Amino acid sequence: MNHPIRFISIVLFLMLAAVGSVWSADAGDSEACASCHEELAAKMAATAHGLTQRGAPGCQSCHENGAAHMDAGGDPAQITKPAGAKGEAACLSCHAAVQNRTLPSGAAHPAAAIRCFDCHSVHGAKAADRAMLKAQPSDLCLTCHADQKAAFARPYGHNLKNGGVGCVSCHDPHAGKGVKSLKLDHAGQGPCVTCHAEKRGPFVFPHVGDTAGSCMSCHEPHGSVKPSALTRTRVDQLCLECHSPLTGGTLGSQPPSIHDLRSPRYRECTVCHVAIHGSNTSTLFLK
Repeated sequence: MNHPIRFISIVLFLMLAAVGSVWSADAGDSEACASCHEELAAKMAATAHGLTQRGAPGCQSCHENGAAHMDAGGDPAQITKPAGAKGEAACLSCHAAVQNRTLPSGAAHPAAAIRCFDCHSVHGAKAADRAMLKAQPSDLCLTCHADQKAAFARPYGHNLKNGGVGCVSCHDPHAGKGVKSLKLDHAGQGPCVTCHAEKRGPFVFPHVGDTAGSCMSCHEPHGSVKPSALTRTRVDQLCLECHSPLTGGTLGSQPPSIHDLRSPRYRECTVCHVAIHGSNTSTLFLK
């Protein structure tokens, strides 16, 4: 008579032990969560988090007090939801590569209280990619960067609608190197020459070349109303910002006296100075 009772007691003990093991800090806790949160678990299974669950931290790695939440019949007040700086710390505890790039002293996003959850969805998102973004990268960026959004609508320059260039093509949202967080290649050059390789150099006779300016000294990177996305409507006005005796300091020689800038023939400097980004044969960038 005692054997069935004894057997049931053993089974109950094993079940309780199993529940206890589920709530240890390993991937097993996700199974207990999924028994109630079926829809959320199914959604997460298709994400990078779900695909790496085996051997990886489970739900309790981010949500604490799971056992109390379960014992209280699913009382939401009993479960800890990562938020703010604490939530970001939970993300960075696994994503060490991002943590190494995000420097609190220089990163623009942490300084503006932009947290991981503002762009990423932990349990799954519409943008089905390994980054688990809430939307396409550029759409997310432009929700905050209104000035840049307006610039992209201009006729000359980069066009986000063609799918070739996006915000993250040039910027690293997790970087801490300056407010613009521009991506640099192995040579320390900016992102412009990644696409415009013919202007990369090195040149025997460089023009600017990050010594006294950069591509943005002459071009508006997000878009412009001027051809070639220049910062000035007329080329000579742009050149004379540096090549003029009227400024406090100049970056090169002034136009010779034969260049009467009142004449339209001398206002298109690049008609003659064709290698304006740099030359290997001409100090005046004539070829």
